[in-house]
Amino acid sequence: MVKKFLPALLALVLLAGCASPTPAEPEPLPEEPPAEKETISLPEPRRLEPISAPAIVTEGRKPAEDYDLPPLPRDTDWRTYRNNAERWVTDGPSIAVLAEDREADAVLYGLPLYADASQETALIRWGDSLAEFDWALFPGPSMTLPQIESLNTGLGVEKLAVICQVGSGTGVSVAELHILEKGPDGTLTAYTFPESLWQEQLPALFGAAELDGRTFAMLGYELVEFDHAHEGPELDLTTASSGMIASFSLEDWGGLRFRGTFCLSPPDSAMPCYVAKTSAQIVYEDGVFSLQDFHLYSYDQ
Repeated sequence: MVKKFLPALLALVLLAGCASPTPAEPEPLPEEPPAEKETISLPEPRRLEPISAPAIVTEGRKPAEDYDLPPLPRDTDWRTYRNNAERWVTDGPSIAVLAEDREADAVLYGLPLYADASQETALIRWGDSLAEFDWALFPGPSMTLPQIESLNTGLGVEKLAVICQVGSGTGVSVAELHILEKGPDGTLTAYTFPESLWQEQLPALFGAAELDGRTFAMLGYELVEFDHAHEGPELDLTTASSGMIASFSLEDWGGLRFRGTFCLSPPDSAMPCYVAKTSAQIVYEDGVFSLQDFHLYSYDQ
């Protein structure tokens, strides 16, 4: 009897040995890599092309009368012209020598200031030529005197640069640049640097950005960091302007240069906050002014 059941028992044991093993625990899925942080950077620098605009053209007027012009000062120290300007403003109807360039035989006179005059008048003598121009000459609180300088091209004095202060005060210092040319008949024509170049076209080249809590003003390939908090209220980085500061100077090598500012304003306000300084070379040719060779500086520099 035992022999009968033994084969069956062995079969059961073999079947049990062939049964599928218990499945192993599944391996954990690999962890997803951490999301990459978004890279924040400043805008790419860019090469700036020159900007240009036609000059404002004014023909000099024939003098209104045969003026009795004062003699030129022997001493050309700047204090001489400053004293002349102070007397011109305070002594009533008088004519004053406000600037001169002896190399070019050119003189800028301030014609008499009258109580009802709404505009100062300059009389330019260049050699034998005389012409009047309605230019702002009063130096204002800054006492910045007008300048007249020869632009020598190597072929003699063909042009004169006249720089006049037209506005000064808190946050304001604006000058005008006039280029004078003499015609074959001796008439004088002024070509004035247009405000649109520094008030409209130049600010279009500005940029501003914030990175990791630091704020930058940008102009072409150059950038300047400024203290956002130090400037007072929060500033809108999309409101770049040139404010109300503009000056002109004659470089040692004979060229002309413009100097201005980079401004931003608080949200919902047009109040300019000066954050950087700018400069650009001035090129004048055939009645057209251009700005090129732009630079950016710290406002504290």
